Amino acid sequence: MVNFATLRSFPTANSWCACLIPRVTSGSDAGSPVDSNLYIDSLLTTLVPLHARSLGLENVSLPNCAFKVPSTAVTNRDVSVELHGGWLLGLVSPGLARRGQCSAPGWLGMNITVGCYVSLDNAHLSYAGSAKGDSLLNTNRSIVLQAAPFSANALLEVTSTPGGVPRVRTWALQPFTFAVGTSPKLSLNTPRQATFDKEASKCAYASLSNVLLVAYREALERAVSATRLPLP
Repeated sequence: MVNFATLRSFPTANSWCACLIPRVTSGSDAGSPVDSNLYIDSLLTTLVPLHARSLGLENVSLPNCAFKVPSTAVTNRDVSVELHGGWLLGLVSPGLARRGQCSAPGWLGMNITVGCYVSLDNAHLSYAGSAKGDSLLNTNRSIVLQAAPFSANALLEVTSTPGGVPRVRTWALQPFTFAVGTSPKLSLNTPRQATFDKEASKCAYASLSNVLLVAYREALERAVSATRLPLP
């Protein structure tokens, strides 16, 4: 069992959002952020898990991934790493949750819009795999790799015309790191361990972002279309 208290955090290679999110404007009589909080909480605890489960997101099989950790001296070898048998858990149970306060429902052009950050920290990725070359014996070692987003958020904006069917306006991953660990621990010096963490994080980020931005977004779309936005 990997102890996540000792795992290393490493930033993802492509973890940024190259987009500009307009501010939601509202008048002095705007609805309260509490209304938005209740709306988002209701989505994330009931309808989104329901649709996510129907889309097969309770246990998501992940693609294989392979990478190398180059030698840094004559006393060590290139390390070849293969990750397979990967699974993504946590999108349905316990599920994703609101992070902090949402914006009050307000007007963005002619549409009512609510914005909120959603924590991704309940997601968890696990791989079986092998590593060869971390010791001078050059043996092929079986490993289990665990990766979890750390302080990870996505920006969710829901919008609709007054009385219209809501839709997801924005679902964008924000910069975040992964906590990465293996069991057993590999015999790597500090620079090679950093390279291992970086490459493993790339694998985890590619798999997680693909699921979140495609299938999980579809679950969000289905959920918001059935729930009217709070009024400004």
